[in-house]
Amino acid sequence: MAVAGTDAGRIDDLILVDCLLPGQIRQLGSKMTYMAPRRRVKATKSDCGIRGGEFVLFDRSDYGTALQTLLPQAQSGDAVAQTYVAEIYEKGLGLSGPDYAAAARWYRRAAESGHRPAQTNLGLLYERGLGVAKDKSEALNWYRQAAGVTEDRLIFESKLKAERAAFRREIALRNRVASSLGQQLKRATATSGPAAPPTPGSRKNDVERVAKSLSREAASEKEQVQRQLRAVQEVKKGEDTSKDSSKKAQMRKLELSLRQELDALDDNQRRLASARAP
Repeated sequence: MAVAGTDAGRIDDLILVDCLLPGQIRQLGSKMTYMAPRRRVKATKSDCGIRGGEFVLFDRSDYGTALQTLLPQAQSGDAVAQTYVAEIYEKGLGLSGPDYAAAARWYRRAAESGHRPAQTNLGLLYERGLGVAKDKSEALNWYRQAAGVTEDRLIFESKLKAERAAFRREIALRNRVASSLGQQLKRATATSGPAAPPTPGSRKNDVERVAKSLSREAASEKEQVQRQLRAVQEVKKGEDTSKDSSKKAQMRKLELSLRQELDALDDNQRRLASARAP
């Protein structure tokens, strides 16, 4: 990947996408060969294509066309696209206002397929009575599923370890992109002049658009982690962990992991702000 290397001039090296990679052929023992499930990762647009993946792009610098771009993927069953569509409706992005009922429908479709961010967000709608009847019990049920406390200890530990590793890779990518963004903005400004406003079709305009999209995405990612952290805290209040030390330890580990993610996202936002500073 050429995010901060020799080919740092490509705009595609700055655009982050949710990339669904092809399944890998694996062998178990000496006789059994099988196809592993497809894996979703955060990658640059160009890297996803090189690796043969399919991607979902929510360009947060252009809310006006986001919905029409995402809807076909959401309707085909992509949980990430469904969650993005729900977020657009929940926040009224590029619309005349929020549509909580539509947000709840799309969050539910993604949540029922096991997508944890959608489970958290659907729980929040139930807790606040937005688009659905207010129901604290139903909210807590979705929060439990999102937190993974319904699973046994070994499964929970395995998933948490994998999610921590995936987040470390993602935050490293986000930081490299932030660094590359700063370099490209400096080049574009040097070419057009510091006082020249970005014009449609110009390189400076393209890089500024990507910078705006990345900044909004970082803020949305941070908000999502904050929601997940709050969901965990609600589960802790609703669960009797006094007699279940294993579940108590699970909640403590998950809460710590989410706080570490928030710290890393705060750092990434500072890097993005620094990269965009004139």
